[in-house]
Amino acid sequence: MAESGAQQAHPSASTAIKARSRARIAVAGASGFIGSALCPRLAEIHDVVALTRSPARSRLPDSHGGVHWRHCDLFRLDDVRRALAGVDYAVYLVHSLAPSSRLTQASPRDMDLVLADNFAQAAAANGVRQIVFVSGVMPRSFRFSPLLWSRREVEMVLAAQGVPVTALRASLVVGPGGTGPGLLVDLVRRLPAFLLPPSSRSLTRPIALQDLVRAILLSLGQPQRYQGAFDIGGAEWLSYEAMLRQTAEVLGVRRAFVHVPVMPTRLASLVARVVSGAPGMMVGAVVESLPQDTCMQDNPLQQAIAPQARGFRAALADAVDPQTGRLRPSPRQSVQGQDLELMRRQSLVRSIQRVLLPPGQDAAWVAGNYFRWLGRCLWPLVRTRIGADGSIDVLLATPGLRLLRLRRASEHCTPRREVYRITGGLLARRQADGLPRFEFQTVLEQRYTLTAIHDYAPALPWYLYLPSQAFAHLRVMRWYQRRLARLAR
Repeated sequence: MAESGAQQAHPSASTAIKARSRARIAVAGASGFIGSALCPRLAEIHDVVALTRSPARSRLPDSHGGVHWRHCDLFRLDDVRRALAGVDYAVYLVHSLAPSSRLTQASPRDMDLVLADNFAQAAAANGVRQIVFVSGVMPRSFRFSPLLWSRREVEMVLAAQGVPVTALRASLVVGPGGTGPGLLVDLVRRLPAFLLPPSSRSLTRPIALQDLVRAILLSLGQPQRYQGAFDIGGAEWLSYEAMLRQTAEVLGVRRAFVHVPVMPTRLASLVARVVSGAPGMMVGAVVESLPQDTCMQDNPLQQAIAPQARGFRAALADAVDPQTGRLRPSPRQSVQGQDLELMRRQSLVRSIQRVLLPPGQDAAWVAGNYFRWLGRCLWPLVRTRIGADGSIDVLLATPGLRLLRLRRASEHCTPRREVYRITGGLLARRQADGLPRFEFQTVLEQRYTLTAIHDYAPALPWYLYLPSQAFAHLRVMRWYQRRLARLAR
């Protein structure tokens, strides 16, 4: 749906973007499958800063020229502010389905909110003129999958700091390295027959990766013309059954399709996870978002890309390697092993929980309330001591040993954010990497506070930490969520 935008005809992507002066563009999530296709096109006419959380990818030279790779941890607000210094426009292609630490106690939805809020604040601080975000098409019914609702929340958070946002709401994006098309290809390759529930007839409008790139190029640099949300799709409407059948034709295999009256989403997700071998969190999010009719409304941006839009079959054929019958990998795949090994060596923890913010309160109130409540919650085993300087000691009640020490980083605190650095204690391991901290961050017009531990290095061995401290922390945060939910009523 186009919430705003001119109605007149538009030039092609290459003509439109060449007509604008050379700008400095930041691409967050540049090593993903969309970013890998976008950055070389952007670099032909703009200065591109490619932001990636992958240290291994940031060290590799750019094979196309004109793309400056920079390692950026979007969980650190200061990192993002430095990365966006001098940037005119930004493209946001980030999601949190892939692991970012050795242990993550957080839902992708909550991590997405932290990342988007940091990015929006940094963009506003640096005077970025536009953020282009690839979102998801909203379903026709009132039933939203967690993945699609997360995309909608990110749209709202990115726009909350005043930077004009262009949200390109796309359905299945078909290209090398894509999670959705990769799942389709793996399922058709490995399963001889498919049980199709009625939802498999739901219609959507898949879009080729190159058409999505054209839409980004068209809208980038034109925040007044393309501010708001725009549904975009490819050349045709297809059901999920039709996409499975066309995938089988592209792979040159015969498959049986049997219609059944019902199939639980969890069962479909389990089958897809076992067959594809992909991470469960990623597969589950994709499967949950599939069986819904999408409702796409015409708009100037869709009209601009429609004449040259490619069909699903042609886009998939280009994305599949004819020798192996598999989807061509994303360039990021070559460094994923190095990133996972680095995460294993660093052995850091990330834990994020969303709590309702009682009316009239702010992040400082939540932080103070939490630490005082913690001492009462864990009494008589643990108590907390709050110093006059804002420092927090978490102590073993008897004999008073300091388990954790936290220092308030006042230079980073605002009414919307409280930051405490984890500086010591028996349960904290000294480390060369990372910046261990506990943050309280309010989002979505102060409706929620995200309580987040970042880059924490536990002193306990992992086989002890997981069933003890990690389990206890998660239970405590669940109790605190319920406490604030009662106060917020």
